[in-house]
Amino acid sequence: MAIPDYKLSAVLCGHSMDVRCVAKTKEYCILSASRDRTAKLWHPEGVKDFVNVVTYKGHNNFVSCVCWLPPCEAFPEGLVITGSNDNTILGYNLQDGAVQINLKGHENVVCSVVPGRESGILLSSSWDSTGRVWNINSPQMAPVVLKGHQAAVWAFVELANCTYATASADKTIKLWRKDGGIISTLTGHTDCVRGLAVASNETFISCANDASIKLWTNTGECLNTYYGHTNYIYSISINPAVEHGFASCGEDGSVRLWAAGDCVRELRLPVQSVWSVTCLDNGDIVTGSSDGLVRVFTKDPARYADEATLKQFEQDVEKMSMASQQEFGGFKLSELPGPEILLEPGKSDGQTKLVRRGTNVKCYSWSASANTWNEIGDVMGAKPASEGKTMYQGQEYDFVFSVDIKDGAPPIKLPFNKTEDPWVSAQAFIHKHDLPQVYLEQVANFIITNAKLDSLPAPSNGFADPFTGESRYVPGAAAGAGAPRAAAPDRLVPHDSYIRFDQANLKAIYDKLKEFNSKVGDGLTAFTEAQIEDIVKLGELNCTFNPETVTALKKMLEWPKEILFPVLDVTRLAVRNKEINGLIFDTSYGPTFVQYLLALLSPDNLAANQMLAMRVLVNAFSDLPGEMLVLAARESVVHSIICLPQMNNNAQIAASSLALNLSVALAQQTDTTELVDCIIHLLNKISDKEAYFRGLVALGTLLAESPNKVMIQTKIVSNSQLHSRLKADGSTVDPNFKKINTCSLQILSML
Repeated sequence: MAIPDYKLSAVLCGHSMDVRCVAKTKEYCILSASRDRTAKLWHPEGVKDFVNVVTYKGHNNFVSCVCWLPPCEAFPEGLVITGSNDNTILGYNLQDGAVQINLKGHENVVCSVVPGRESGILLSSSWDSTGRVWNINSPQMAPVVLKGHQAAVWAFVELANCTYATASADKTIKLWRKDGGIISTLTGHTDCVRGLAVASNETFISCANDASIKLWTNTGECLNTYYGHTNYIYSISINPAVEHGFASCGEDGSVRLWAAGDCVRELRLPVQSVWSVTCLDNGDIVTGSSDGLVRVFTKDPARYADEATLKQFEQDVEKMSMASQQEFGGFKLSELPGPEILLEPGKSDGQTKLVRRGTNVKCYSWSASANTWNEIGDVMGAKPASEGKTMYQGQEYDFVFSVDIKDGAPPIKLPFNKTEDPWVSAQAFIHKHDLPQVYLEQVANFIITNAKLDSLPAPSNGFADPFTGESRYVPGAAAGAGAPRAAAPDRLVPHDSYIRFDQANLKAIYDKLKEFNSKVGDGLTAFTEAQIEDIVKLGELNCTFNPETVTALKKMLEWPKEILFPVLDVTRLAVRNKEINGLIFDTSYGPTFVQYLLALLSPDNLAANQMLAMRVLVNAFSDLPGEMLVLAARESVVHSIICLPQMNNNAQIAASSLALNLSVALAQQTDTTELVDCIIHLLNKISDKEAYFRGLVALGTLLAESPNKVMIQTKIVSNSQLHSRLKADGSTVDPNFKKINTCSLQILSML
């Protein structure tokens, strides 16, 4: 059976992160839920356009699911329901977004919310391995809890025979009575079961990470299995415009349209992950994907997008297809598993997995103690390109430069072809990454010099490597101060991940260690050149090493403070490695080492040692052992930061970065008074704009998530110097640092 050709109709822009769920409501309206902590209502306008009429806010973590609950006794206008990674369910007024209900009970991420067949009944499922049945007409009533799965429950529906079905990461589907008793367990899928949909009065369908779709009777008999996807299937939706039709989507970047069990159409999107699909009553297909966009596809030519939009869409799909053929370690990108493989626990401590994230590949390591996968870093691989060319995001270039924007942040890629105008490319680069216009000349000259377009040298920017005195390209930097990153498109606070300092010149460190090695004296044993080489290699993120080398590094940390700074620098890089982090911050050496770092923060120590000791403490958060020890000593850490004398720009950035990581870790703790005092002290003391911005993010994170919010509000308002500056920065925009304005406004809005 064939169906009409589907083409792109509309692209709905508004979310700033992945759209994890889409759903439909009355009058062909669309609901979307995103990792940007919001849900949105899109209303049709004209023949094929949609406009965002309401944004639903209230969750303090990713919004993972959304649905429309039809009118019921308690809420005659109906409700927009959302579930979140904050473990709660919120219900909003459709028209104005006012929160009407707040349901708590799940102990982990809420994966799905759908209406039951009876008025006012809501079904939810969670990573806590349960499903729950809520009576919205009596929200104070305890829900019926369905317990029996051994892993996350990804989907929950009510079947036409008045029973429930749940789908789980334990690879099974369970059928339940309405009182919560298990009827039967359905097996057949070989991986996480991700989605369910009621197909008829007698049947339902399921989709899973095993790339299969199964048709079941309401009593649990498997009638058929359908194949078509090449990777995980995340979502499935009945298509009311096609007899026995449905749509599915997944990690292969596609939507598949089905009729009578046959895959009759494949819609390719320019993304890796299509997280969710729903079918409107008119047959249009709606998707939510990893690029933060909602797309609508239609079979009605009157609702097709214009030719220019369709052409651009096709080009984007082609680019994505080319990128998927890139090779990493002998594997094609498209053949590597997606992030959902991280739902499965590791088999041994330190086990690693390569995971496809969009057009990149990242390496993860299993931590048995924390029972979680930790990201190690990016994986670089051979990419097919013409001779003399470099492939970047599916296109070939003569050059792909790595540009250091600021310390503590990864370099930004700058692709360039010799046929291009370097000034035009520089302008496009600073526009794309929201950099100040004053960088134009520096970026253009950087391209001219490194592409050898002529003999003009790149302009000096005042930066000198602290070890060699040689210059390197850091746009706009003065004495090592970092230039700003691109401004976040939405909220900057609360921040929910640790930052660290990654950039370094390992050769310069080696040269300086070699120089100082001849000067150790005081009865200390000098190291061989081979030992120094091995120690410096510890600074490589994914290095292989001998534990004896870590022991040698510990011995080198005993050097006199006058020649200690390159040792601290390589230590700062080494603790990013999971295994090295565990060896340095173990229970025997770790506590003493943290106290040693705090001693280096004494006011009479060398400025370089102070700055680098703080960088080591910042990077200690790269893995659990270091994180726990720094948090255990947090009172001393905070006191040491407050007691630091006048700091240069690099030290200011290190201090505010350390405060930011502490804020991320302690944001939801009740006793953060000393940390708040420390951050306010820093904000009133530091002059570097990047350091000040990081301090604002630290303060805003605590203010947004602390259970003792009134205390923080009082301290900010009563500190006239800081409060006045927040108001000033909130009312004026520094064209070279817009993020300070944005963050100041967000903090002021919470006061």
